[in-house]
Amino acid sequence: MKTSRSSSTEVVTHRAGFTLLELLIVVSIMAILLTMTVMAVNFSRDSERVVSAALHVQSMLSGARDRAIYAKEARGVRFFVDADNYRAVTSMVYIDPAESWDKGSIQLQRPDLLPVGNPNNVADSPNVTIVAGAGTHWWELKRRGLLFDGLRVRIPKGTAGTWYTISTQLIDITAAPPATQYLVLQVPYADPGDTNVDSVRAFDSGGPEDYELELPPRILPMDPVKLPADTIIDLDGSKLPPSWRPSFAVGSAGTGNFQYSQFMDVVFSPRGTVIGGAAAGGVVHFYICDNVDSLTLKDEYVNDLVPFSPLPPGFTAADKLQLSANGEVHPMGKVLTFNQQLQAGGYFVPTNEIFTANAAWLPDYDTEPYLVRDRRIVTIFTQTGAVSSSQVYVNDADSDGNEDDPFRFSETGETGK
Repeated sequence: MKTSRSSSTEVVTHRAGFTLLELLIVVSIMAILLTMTVMAVNFSRDSERVVSAALHVQSMLSGARDRAIYAKEARGVRFFVDADNYRAVTSMVYIDPAESWDKGSIQLQRPDLLPVGNPNNVADSPNVTIVAGAGTHWWELKRRGLLFDGLRVRIPKGTAGTWYTISTQLIDITAAPPATQYLVLQVPYADPGDTNVDSVRAFDSGGPEDYELELPPRILPMDPVKLPADTIIDLDGSKLPPSWRPSFAVGSAGTGNFQYSQFMDVVFSPRGTVIGGAAAGGVVHFYICDNVDSLTLKDEYVNDLVPFSPLPPGFTAADKLQLSANGEVHPMGKVLTFNQQLQAGGYFVPTNEIFTANAAWLPDYDTEPYLVRDRRIVTIFTQTGAVSSSQVYVNDADSDGNEDDPFRFSETGETGK
């Protein structure tokens, strides 16, 4: 018996591989997604760095206030000017109360800028701004870093006296200490004196002979707290006490321009309020931003300024100064113009997007705007000691590339966070 077997043909289908076009499309999509992811991560990191820097500053200030209240003694924070960008702060440390210095005796004088040995001994100004000290040892204090611009002196000593911010520009620690050493009052002494206004000596009798010099606070034993990499407190964009602002004068022989105070202290009382020089303005705003933004935009802005005229004696239009050690070199007159704008109560806080059409001082961005990275404002209300953090208020109504009222959120609390 023959068995019939049905046979079936088995069809095997072989799948072809991806075409070159398909591979290119997939790789392109992956590259686009990867680029978008990296950009998003970098943007997030940039934003987080600035937010983290603001939290560092806010935490240090609030911590100092809490310490002062708990210890029932004054405590504070010292802000250090950065070694490479001396118009910015990158580190902070806690400090305890300042001590006072009252060695020797003083005589109040009017300024005499003529060479020593001037036979007429005629004052150059009627304002009493010179404090001549005998046996005060101010030269030694300055050499040890305990006496510097921005400190305060009370004349006469005690509660009956008045505090004045000082400059130490007449104390030269590169030469041997003279018998008489001089401090300069940033604001003229309240009493105009009892001698002729042409006389260098302000008082023939009855003038103050004692004083009280406020030495800098002692740094508490701890490592300085540094801001996250590439973030700074830009002092030119901040609203600071007058004693912290850059001087209009330039250094001797054109070696530099006196910028910000060497040490900037915010000291809280046991009641939690701010005391000392930082309390003078009522409110302090710290502008925290990206270091690259600060240097790039400031360099371009300063180069576009009209140089100050007339230049100080001994200088020419060819003299150069730097805004920072790692910044560009600028004509000295333009840097002086910038300093003058800041001394007049100005600040440099660029708007979010800067077009050349709105700001001719940024010539390289005539087609695409310069996009400013994230930034924050940390504010101290000195009368209460409260510390807050907020965004910059964006409003450039005059289209000059600089914010008109960057601290509005900080002062009104509209969107403070």
